[in-house]
Amino acid sequence: MEFILTSAMMVVISAFIGGVTNYIAIKMLFRPYRPIYLFGKKLPFTPGLIPKRRDELARQLGKMVIEHLVTPEGIKKKMEEVSFQQKIQSFLLQSIDAWLAKQKTLTELLEEYGVSNSKEMITTRLERAIEKSILHFFNTDQKVSHFLPQEWKKNIELQIPNLAEWIAMKGVQYVESDEGKQALQRMIDDFLQQKGTFGGMIQMFLGNLNIADKIQLEAAKFFRHQGTIDLIYSILFKEWSRLLDMPVSEVTSRMDKDKTSLSIAKLISEKIRIYETLDKPISELVQPYKQAITEKMLPAVISSSVLYLQNSVEQIMKAFDIDEIVTAQVESFSVERLEEVVLTISKREFKMITYLGALLGGIIGFVQSIIILFI
Repeated sequence: MEFILTSAMMVVISAFIGGVTNYIAIKMLFRPYRPIYLFGKKLPFTPGLIPKRRDELARQLGKMVIEHLVTPEGIKKKMEEVSFQQKIQSFLLQSIDAWLAKQKTLTELLEEYGVSNSKEMITTRLERAIEKSILHFFNTDQKVSHFLPQEWKKNIELQIPNLAEWIAMKGVQYVESDEGKQALQRMIDDFLQQKGTFGGMIQMFLGNLNIADKIQLEAAKFFRHQGTIDLIYSILFKEWSRLLDMPVSEVTSRMDKDKTSLSIAKLISEKIRIYETLDKPISELVQPYKQAITEKMLPAVISSSVLYLQNSVEQIMKAFDIDEIVTAQVESFSVERLEEVVLTISKREFKMITYLGALLGGIIGFVQSIIILFI
């Protein structure tokens, strides 16, 4: 009976000592927070291990994060996952839909960013930009042909024969009309009057024959003749070729460039209907293109962005200095806060270590009681 009581006491005492020892050892990781001095000398084991090594711990944590936890390879691998890209696309779609659902106009959006009188400002700037571009075009020394697409030039040249025939036809119509006949009669009368006596002799020689009728008939034949049409075509083609070879500045040299460019700029501005556009909800402006944005543009932007980030992730991480961020963050913690963080993560393990110390102490106490029994 005495042996049992002795063994029980030794087991309890050893278990208590083992548990308390481990508990104190765990506490000494953090406590005391600051060095303790006695008679001017610092007591050993003060401050605790973690307060004493906090700077080194912060550096090691930063190094561990950048080398083993948040690595460029890990980030690249994550970006390659289809699910990751789908999450990004889903998030962006939701954000776009939520933003468009606000039914804001462009004017309201610009006002939110501090742009007041946006309508007048945009109209003025647009007109100035257009006017400047037109003036630059009017003053350029490049040839007209430089600004015309090859297809346009080809189509215009194909229409020159039709234009020549149209001019000839209009000539025939005018000459055969009453207005044309009267114009011919006036021209003949003026000609004969200018010739004086010689003109009177011609009139007497022709007698009652109406010269205008004769000339009208011949003029109509002239315009109908294929040679006339070919001549008109030749003139038009030569002038067209000469125009293509002329500098734009020479073509526009006889016009008031400032006034013309301003008029064109105002006309374009009116056709664009800036005021009407700015007063429309953004959702209405985007609606015709929403399907293309969500099905084509957005996936393409995400894909290219992910590819760019994958190629640049190492440089980006170096620029962020993640290890220094972690180090600075840990160093900014008070010792109490650092203890709280560590205990939050490892509280259960620390308890198990305490219990393990008590268990080992109890086992050692029991073994000691057995040894004492046989001594």
